[in-house]
Amino acid sequence: MNQVETSSIPTTFQGNETNVTPMDSEKIHGEEKTMTDMDTTTDTTVEAEKEYVVLEPPTYAYGHDFGNSEIGGVLRKGDSVITRSIPTAFTKINPKVMRNMGVDMSEALVIQTKGEQVSYGIGSISLSQSNDPWNGRGDITRYASTYSLRGLLAMSASMVSDLEYRLMVVTGLPAETYQKNPGLRKEIKAALNGKHIFSIDGGRTWRTCHVEVGAIVMEGAGALIAYGSKDQGARASAIIDIGGRTTDLYVARGQVPISDYCQGKPVGVETATKMVRDAFEDIYGVELMPLEARELMHAYADAQRARAEAAAAAAAVSSGTPVKATKRKKVEPRTYPEITVSGQRIPDAELDKLVTEAIKVTAGEIESFVASSWRQSDASNAIAARFNPVMVIGGGVFYFYDALKKRIPHLSQPSEPVFANGRGYALSAQALLDRKKRAAAAKV
Repeated sequence: MNQVETSSIPTTFQGNETNVTPMDSEKIHGEEKTMTDMDTTTDTTVEAEKEYVVLEPPTYAYGHDFGNSEIGGVLRKGDSVITRSIPTAFTKINPKVMRNMGVDMSEALVIQTKGEQVSYGIGSISLSQSNDPWNGRGDITRYASTYSLRGLLAMSASMVSDLEYRLMVVTGLPAETYQKNPGLRKEIKAALNGKHIFSIDGGRTWRTCHVEVGAIVMEGAGALIAYGSKDQGARASAIIDIGGRTTDLYVARGQVPISDYCQGKPVGVETATKMVRDAFEDIYGVELMPLEARELMHAYADAQRARAEAAAAAAAVSSGTPVKATKRKKVEPRTYPEITVSGQRIPDAELDKLVTEAIKVTAGEIESFVASSWRQSDASNAIAARFNPVMVIGGGVFYFYDALKKRIPHLSQPSEPVFANGRGYALSAQALLDRKKRAAAAKV
């Protein structure tokens, strides 16, 4: 579902639309009437030439975060910011057949591009209908693939109603990939740029999107753009971006990255998820479906969020800070989805043991990676002591924040860690649009 918020950063770009005002309309009709009154020497009626005003398609700033496990989209629309996130999972699908089978397609995201006979389901519909959906993990060219384009088009179209629109896009690459494979940036632009015609309603309505990739940055840079201080001075800021498959470290001073501290490692939420699936198969002799494994992990994350909110509310009460009643959430035991084997439901306690152990092991890997990359002195065990702020972002926040907080006491997280990079990308895209507008105005 889309989440609409009011942005605290004003949007100045209003597009290049040309409208006919009521005053203009009266003036046009006045000219027609004057012309007719003056033509008194002939019986021929002079019809004024009709004027047609061509409206430019609306243009939006868009942050495209094509993650290994989640696709994040952030679109700036007027003074509002729209965010959406769906699983990175694609499978070929026939919507008509799905409906005939009784599958609820009301919330499904399905895209068909002009010239293709095949439609692709994206996100949960793909996880529920395929045991092996495409996610591109391990394939670095995924960022320049048709799947990335499909995700961009489908996500943006679900946020706006325009039949034709333009996007100024900023996206990112993992730290090591960005540094070691500069040619991939050109491939991404070639794959995404251009005019694309597609449908997300089974071909009943065709949409047109004009994509311009304005910039490709290092993952982590987006979060600093969105949440970092503008007055950093000589201070270095740090980001730990824990995604589905990778953990990326990004350090910059005044928005200039420090390469020695910008590193990546293939470990993330999916590492823990795979451990859960492997352990489940070893114990019960059958595999977990992708959607079941995802629901298990999300149940753990939801419970962790509830506990964190309850702890924060309790701390506020003890300090005398007024807290609204709605903030005081009752913490319930973790509830996992119903999973059965040979007709017998697996107890929640057993599922919790599998998930907790996988997360603990994976947290240790991530902690070790951060420590080895950011330990700044042999005289101390302190990690990232000279960086401020140090933020952790990405979906991994809900699983690994507590473990990292024990090693980095000044670690913090933004209010929406999943969209931290995307928000920064969208802000950068807006700045590029504003620059284009000023350049166009200067030529007039």
